[in-house]
Amino acid sequence: MKYSKITLKSNEVLPFRFIGSTVRGAFGVGLKKIVCINPSRECRGCFAKDGCLYYDFFEKDTPKFALNIDLSGKVEFDLLLFEEAALKAPYVISALHKAFKEIGITKNRKKIDFELYFNDKLIFDKEFFNFENKAFEFNQNKKVNKIFFKTPLRIKENNRFVRDDVSLETILRSINHRKLKLQNKPLTKLEFTPEYKIKKQNFSFVEFGRFSNRQKTKMKLGGLVGEMEFEYIDENSQKLLNLGSLIGVGKQTTFGLGRMEIEE
Repeated sequence: MKYSKITLKSNEVLPFRFIGSTVRGAFGVGLKKIVCINPSRECRGCFAKDGCLYYDFFEKDTPKFALNIDLSGKVEFDLLLFEEAALKAPYVISALHKAFKEIGITKNRKKIDFELYFNDKLIFDKEFFNFENKAFEFNQNKKVNKIFFKTPLRIKENNRFVRDDVSLETILRSINHRKLKLQNKPLTKLEFTPEYKIKKQNFSFVEFGRFSNRQKTKMKLGGLVGEMEFEYIDENSQKLLNLGSLIGVGKQTTFGLGRMEIEE
């Protein structure tokens, strides 16, 4: 899996814990300002949509980016780009600058000071610095002892969103499906049977909401936070969980949901 990472750091703290909707919305506005060449600004039926990064990121079922946030309210996040989108960083960086420095965020259009990093190297601090636009091949292979969900895991079992303990198989299937979609491959079942023994797990359901300008209604973005610890887990499952720590798990990863971390 090819990827690149853009990090925005600021001292701004919003008066709510879940910043994912605000960040995604601001990024979308900024990106459309940067790349849109259609005077009507309507994506449906646009003559340029096949080559449009905004259309790829905000109108397709599987956008090739994810957001990493903390539930602290602080405006600080990673924006991860995957596969062919990994080399679209200059557009994304321009969009973030447009959104947070020129347009502003929240209802008050508050403009903030920030630093930008590309693949952990400083590229903007009151002025832009030259950087090498490159992608990396993900090859993390940590030995998994425990997984943590730092932001709500929004995932379904039997066509219902899980509100208590979730099975490892469901988590692995979600990561596998997301990987295949990001790689433009047909969806298939897991190519192995997971072997593992859970030592303990502790999950709780938390609820967040956002107002959808498109649907003109408040949407719920609740999910599970917590941890799962193993006495034993097979190598194939470990490899897939490592990938999940990069690409995210479950639904609405572009809002920052389903952020998973691994403890060796």
